Amino acid sequence: MVTVRKATVKDREVVLDLIRQLMSSASEDSPINQPAAMETFQRVVEEELGTVLLAEEDGDALGLITLSYPTAIRCGGSYSCIEEFIVTEDARGKGVGGKLLKAAIQTATEKGCYELQVNRPSEVGYPVYLRYGWKDLGKHLNFYPGRNGE
Repeated sequence: MVTVRKATVKDREVVLDLIRQLMSSASEDSPINQPAAMETFQRVVEEELGTVLLAEEDGDALGLITLSYPTAIRCGGSYSCIEEFIVTEDARGKGVGGKLLKAAIQTATEKGCYELQVNRPSEVGYPVYLRYGWKDLGKHLNFYPGRNGE
């Protein structure tokens, strides 16, 4: 049976492996800075800067979803962003993504978040969001300080 739980610092290698899978499937050339990623994971967990949820079955990691909690005046407080969402290839099509997404919605709701957002969902993840009632609101823009030739 698939279960979803909050990750702990002890899950660092499992999380890094899943993040590597996410980055290797990304359309952009985005190599992962492993030391920085692990330091960030540890801060997210220990300082509660966000939430990392792991899906498992019989001790095997099947996927993860991570949430951040920015604050915005328009929201009257916090909202939540899904930062990473990955389901291993072997676990796709078995409801794992839906369980992770439901757990993320529940977590954000319990934290009193005004809304949940995801920026640039993958082609694989996009239909999962739509199945769970998410609305496509259009454009997303990025700017990379120091990398845009400025």
